[in-house]
Amino acid sequence: MNLQAAAKTGGIPTAAVTGLIVDAMMKSGVPADDAAKIAELMLEADLVGADAHGVFRLPQYVQRLKLGSTNARPNIKVTRSAPAAALVDGDDGMGHLVVARTAETAIELARENGVAWVGCRNSGHAGAAGVYAALPLKADMIGIYSAVANANHMPLAGGAEPLLGTNPLAIAIPAGEEPPVVLDIATSIVSYGTIKNHKLLNRPLHADWMIDPVTGAAVTDPQKSIAALLLPNG
Repeated sequence: MNLQAAAKTGGIPTAAVTGLIVDAMMKSGVPADDAAKIAELMLEADLVGADAHGVFRLPQYVQRLKLGSTNARPNIKVTRSAPAAALVDGDDGMGHLVVARTAETAIELARENGVAWVGCRNSGHAGAAGVYAALPLKADMIGIYSAVANANHMPLAGGAEPLLGTNPLAIAIPAGEEPPVVLDIATSIVSYGTIKNHKLLNRPLHADWMIDPVTGAAVTDPQKSIAALLLPNG
């Protein structure tokens, strides 16, 4: 459900969703300030319509924190490698904190140099790419975000072997008094998060989203998606 629409129609209040995320994060060992920032960024994903990357992901994040694969109290470090470049080490922390720090660092360096490029490593899943590409809009800057997915779910065009990740790309461009232009896409026809959402709700997949790697036939049963391959968007 799009939470913004729900709020308008008497559905789930955004304050309740924020409170849920903060409570879950803090009970998983995340400090209060970090939990609030994570909640803000997660909620933003839902508000812009990226439903598979907002509160939908909360159980996954909590599980990773409880297992210790995500660091609840990371020591995030920024190393400046050139006047307009830096590298952020996330110490295996929540991706929302790491990628937000990366964007904030890029904004600081761009103020000094007119342009900046900042990378990050040792970061967990951060949700919707467009949320972070849009952060420089507040400074009247263009934001560009790209990431390498941690798993291969996609073949080359015409292929049947999972060789590629669904590497997301997001670009945000300020437009003065007009609304900004924000592009947020996967390099597959649809994001893997959307597939997970359809599986949870048992909604049929579109016929051009996934294929059976053996037969090449379209896979529309969301419960069979784990063995299927996403198709590239071009």
